[in-house]
Amino acid sequence: MFELSVYTVSYFAAGFLCGIILMLFVIKNLKKEQSLLKRKYEKTSIGADDSELRVKTLENKIKTLEAALEKSLKKD
Repeated sequence: MFELSVYTVSYFAAGFLCGIILMLFVIKNLKKEQSLLKRKYEKTSIGADDSELRVKTLENKIKTLEAALEKSLKKD
């Protein structure tokens, strides 16, 4: 009877430790994947901000050219 309880407790402890080790491995991989996705998102958001800035710059240049064109047409 004593041996059966020792085996039961040892199997429980071994299973518990294996579960902890497995979960630590899974969590480590998820953290690595999360950091990769975070870097990817930061790169794409920086590109989007850069594109938005370029669009605004081009719009301002177009407005300046339109104003210069209207001014030159009024002189004639």
